[in-house]
Amino acid sequence: MRATIIDQDIPLAEDKRLIKRLYKVNKSDDFPDGLEFAYQFLYFKDDKWIRVARIDNQLHSGMPGTHIHTLKREKVQWVDLTFEEAEEKIFEMGESIIKNIINKI
Repeated sequence: MRATIIDQDIPLAEDKRLIKRLYKVNKSDDFPDGLEFAYQFLYFKDDKWIRVARIDNQLHSGMPGTHIHTLKREKVQWVDLTFEEAEEKIFEMGESIIKNIINKI
């Protein structure tokens, strides 16, 4: 079972968006709370949307758990965040990456 609870594409500014997704799934070792989620922070530059950060608890290389994908990094960072905490973190990360990385490229 996989039922959509939240599926939103939220404009934050003319050049920023947040994609927020939450699904109800069967409880398992991979999803002990029965929730699967993903946040993506996007930035518009050079006529395209760039994913600057993503936080999700979807399987990554077959491993369960919440992790962060960051622009220009191949490795993910494993973290212990709830759905609500991940939302706070994605805003903080997105703004920081835009300020410190994107606008210097």
